[in-house]
Amino acid sequence: MADTADIRPEGGDGRDALRVQAIAAAMGIIADQGLAALSIRDLAQTIGKSTTVIVNLFQTKAGLLAAVAEAGLQADAEFHARFLTQTRNAPLERSTLRVLAMGYLLRRAAPEARFVRVWEEYLTDHEACAAADPQLRAWAQLHERAWAELLERAPAFARLAPVLAPYLAMEGLYASALVGRADYDLLLGEALDGLMARALDAPSPPTPVLDWIEAGLTPPEPPGLEAGSMKLRLLDTAADLIMEGGVGAVTNRSVTQLAKASTSTILYHFGDMRTFLTQAIWHSVFREIPAYLDWRRPLDRSRPADLAAWSELMAATLKLAPPDEPAAAGFYVKYARLIAQICLLARRDPALQDLAALLRGPEGGGTFARREAIWPPQFALTRMSAAHFAIWIKGRALLNAIAPPASEAPQVQLQAAALAIASRA
Repeated sequence: MADTADIRPEGGDGRDALRVQAIAAAMGIIADQGLAALSIRDLAQTIGKSTTVIVNLFQTKAGLLAAVAEAGLQADAEFHARFLTQTRNAPLERSTLRVLAMGYLLRRAAPEARFVRVWEEYLTDHEACAAADPQLRAWAQLHERAWAELLERAPAFARLAPVLAPYLAMEGLYASALVGRADYDLLLGEALDGLMARALDAPSPPTPVLDWIEAGLTPPEPPGLEAGSMKLRLLDTAADLIMEGGVGAVTNRSVTQLAKASTSTILYHFGDMRTFLTQAIWHSVFREIPAYLDWRRPLDRSRPADLAAWSELMAATLKLAPPDEPAAAGFYVKYARLIAQICLLARRDPALQDLAALLRGPEGGGTFARREAIWPPQFALTRMSAAHFAIWIKGRALLNAIAPPASEAPQVQLQAAALAIASRA
């Protein structure tokens, strides 16, 4: 299956050929080094031209980002067209749909699927989102339409229609960082099998892989530092940078300058930058999580009486923020973006894979721990369905952020997901 369609500088001549060459080179830079590494100067050097040539082709950095997004969108449309064509008459039942979903994720995580890296990088970058807003909206709709079309061929799986595309969008980011690791590959297969079983109202399958992974995890804890301490000031500063500019905004210089400390302070308190970054990431999560979702705190409110009350409570976590005020976004909008950035960094830096694995392994653990306090009594949430919901809501948050639904409120999305994923009591 030729499933790694990309933009190649073949055919044509003159300006058009040069434009195609530049876009292909830009995709390569993004896939290999990340979106932050793409500049007009570096692109010009990559294709052996002057910056004037690149400016003549795209006018601005925003023009370049939009052109790359358009090319990536076209390549992904071809990918999905092949995927749908080659599965046209496939027998879609529990095992085959699981294999198709897994194959879809594995092919999109392949190094040669550079257009997928463009999509993933743009998801978490405010500049790229602004420059390529129409393309990203179309991209999100492409994913949802493709899986809706596939599921239309399998009426038994109709329950999955509202949840599968967002679920796979988030799982795809984890796959990008972790595919090929034996623990993740086992976990992915088990999770997809459980999702297909739930769609058919089959008994929830056992979760030996999830149980094994959780047994070996040491859950992170908040730092518990004294207010006003230098360590807490550094962590708060880094968390602010993460929420405003992403994980890549955290450097020794950026943090120490804002914290009004010397450049040796981080190394003195944390030993090295990687340890500090990891602790800052967890600190940002613990600091942002709503009290009613924090499994470490006593519950300070009554349990929602029904699905409508639960969806009203959870809708705040999917709140979208103005582009110039990212900190105003709901918890899952910010948390999903943070995880996406970590997964992309881990793809390029294997030393960060363990952090990505630590985030994926216990997905849904907090949801499950809080199930009898937050979920309405009509639902009996299993450990597996809690993981499914946790992955879905992050994928939904990412897709909503780039393609806000015109008429469907977060409450409607949440209710549809709960009915699709969670077992009834």
